[in-house]
Amino acid sequence: MRQLAISGRGGVRIAFLTDGQLSEWRTQETGEHVGAGDVYYGRIADVKPGIQSAFVDIGCGQNAYLYVDDTLPAASGEKGKPSISERVQAGQYVICQVIKEGSELKAPKISLKISLQGRYLVYLPVEEGLSLSRKISAPEERQRLEQMIVPLLGSKEGVIVRTEAAEVDSEQLTSELAYLRKRWEGVCQQAAARKSPGRIGSDLDAVEAALREALAEGLDEVVVEDAATYQQVKAALAAFAADAQSLLRKHTGKAPLFDELGVQAKLERALQREVPLGNGGFLVFDRTEAMTVIDVNTGSFTGGGGQQREQAVTATNLEAAKEIARQLRLRDIGGIVIIDFIDMKEPANKERVLATLKKELARDAVPATVLGMTALGLVELTRKRVRASLVERLTEPCAACEGRGRVLRADECLRRLQDELAGLARSQQAEAAVVELSTRLFPLVDAGDGGTAAATNWPLRIYKREQPRLAPDGYRITYAGNAVEAERLSENNRKMT
Repeated sequence: MRQLAISGRGGVRIAFLTDGQLSEWRTQETGEHVGAGDVYYGRIADVKPGIQSAFVDIGCGQNAYLYVDDTLPAASGEKGKPSISERVQAGQYVICQVIKEGSELKAPKISLKISLQGRYLVYLPVEEGLSLSRKISAPEERQRLEQMIVPLLGSKEGVIVRTEAAEVDSEQLTSELAYLRKRWEGVCQQAAARKSPGRIGSDLDAVEAALREALAEGLDEVVVEDAATYQQVKAALAAFAADAQSLLRKHTGKAPLFDELGVQAKLERALQREVPLGNGGFLVFDRTEAMTVIDVNTGSFTGGGGQQREQAVTATNLEAAKEIARQLRLRDIGGIVIIDFIDMKEPANKERVLATLKKELARDAVPATVLGMTALGLVELTRKRVRASLVERLTEPCAACEGRGRVLRADECLRRLQDELAGLARSQQAEAAVVELSTRLFPLVDAGDGGTAAATNWPLRIYKREQPRLAPDGYRITYAGNAVEAERLSENNRKMT
């Protein structure tokens, strides 16, 4: 069963689940976060002909990276290999789109070739031409789509027809094209109104993008937690997937949606270095700046020698190949990946493991390429980096150990505390809570007189206390219930300290 679970409490959070297993986790960040697909009004800050690149101020505090291949051709036409200095000039204002999110050490990568994603079409407002998915193989269907769409396109605009468009009637395609074109007009209006660099639109917000991708993969249910987000999802489905409205369900349980589905525990496991396999083996993930290294271990395997061992090792490697593909998507690992499978003697078994890995990776919307097995038996692959990894999104370097370890981001800690308090407010009808916070988190909780957190920011009133002995990302709810009792306990704590 494929589920899409969405919560809008404390920021938009989205979980993709397959048969109860978490396969992908997304959030819609606020503030200065630069997300893939976001559209910006930017100013060329510096042009570097030596590396055929430019750096663009997009108003987020860090200049974005623009390569010459991601610029638009000059109107007069060009001969030979273009130069970045012929395409853009310092001080020039441009509309650009994020194609790769930045990381802790790398700037976000942008393109001047804008693409707006739909369920059936990808609209290219500044590039001419029509391209059809190669998976639409029937000649008559390709001809039908081409004859239908070409007359709808104006000059200097193009469309990529997605696989899902096959057999879709002209009314739906025309409606979606008009919808995407209207969104581009809105982006241009925002750009004209701006006087400085900044965000002017998103490819699609996180909810619509998740719905589009989940529907393409096959979806059985959409579960939404809060009323405002439920209405947003309902409106989005009505706009571009009316046939899927019956899949929508509002979560009405007392426990928070992600607690009921066990998502929080699954996220914790996804941050761990070791991943257990069903047969007793396990995977070990090690992350470096250059690549991610994955080691496959036999664990509790105690098989005998000879052919019996070869069969058991191959079975473990096959299971590992499936789990590695799932973990790469869940952890959002991009770039170079090296896998050290358990040694196999027979070439046929090595081919089976490689074939299984390729098959599982093909299910991922993010493209990955398996380059083969080296002489040392290491499998090399690359996975396109689109977003920051799960580790980068949920944690940050630990100041106490000079970056050698990581702790949960402060905003993630407070979001989890808010979820726990909301659950107590629902299940126990708690009015107030007493919370101990680490020295790092304590000043981040807005408080009124006497250390009382403002009720408007939390699902119930909380009384906070600083606890230096807690880990940097630690907090502890010491009481939840009656407001009078919570205030009495908080007053006693202050007297004791």
